[in-house]
Amino acid sequence: MSDPFVVVQEDVVSAFEQAKTLYASWKGLNNKKRSPQEENEYQFVTDELYSTLTSISNDLEDLQETVDVARDAPADYGLSAAQIGERHNFIAGKRKTIEDMRHFLAQPDAKTSQPAKAPFAGVPHHHHHHHHTDARGSHRPHAGEFDGHQEQHQILMQQQDDQFDAMLDTVRNLHGIAGTMNTELDDQAILLDEVGTLVDRMQTKLTSARRKVDKFLRESNGRSICIVLAMFAAIL
Repeated sequence: MSDPFVVVQEDVVSAFEQAKTLYASWKGLNNKKRSPQEENEYQFVTDELYSTLTSISNDLEDLQETVDVARDAPADYGLSAAQIGERHNFIAGKRKTIEDMRHFLAQPDAKTSQPAKAPFAGVPHHHHHHHHTDARGSHRPHAGEFDGHQEQHQILMQQQDDQFDAMLDTVRNLHGIAGTMNTELDDQAILLDEVGTLVDRMQTKLTSARRKVDKFLRESNGRSICIVLAMFAAIL
């Protein structure tokens, strides 16, 4: 049976990665004069970021309940006091990050690009409960690192746009080729109809000529046939 704490913890870590991406987009839009379209994007990103932080906070509340229950009798849950402490530090670190993030969002005119205490600074990446790191780690990168994330995000979006444009060009080319093929097929169908008409006419003429020859042979006697053969021989 899987540990409920670990399951929810993985969701929290994944949600924080999403929050980091949203924050990078938010900061890039926050530090510039925005067009009307960018203003709409700015509001959308802000709302999404608030919603993500709220969802993470709810998950942290659930994690805190499991820690509180296990703290009284950790052995009953197969946990040591050290593991309980690690889980407590994980929750406390994430809550502090959310608090810092909301502080930045509440001051949209602040110059977040200056070397200030970035919301995600010093928060370790947790992938398994056996590898937790104290949330008070000494590595606290300044917000300039998030500029790199924003630049990478913009490059990725540009690459996706280029790929989408290339796909549209391919679809347009295929559509043009299909249209040309359809026109050629229509032309060939017309030619086939004309050939069919000519064949029918020739068949009719041949049938009529055959009937005339048969009639002539029936009405003619042997002498007439000899005369006809002699004329053909003379011509040849």
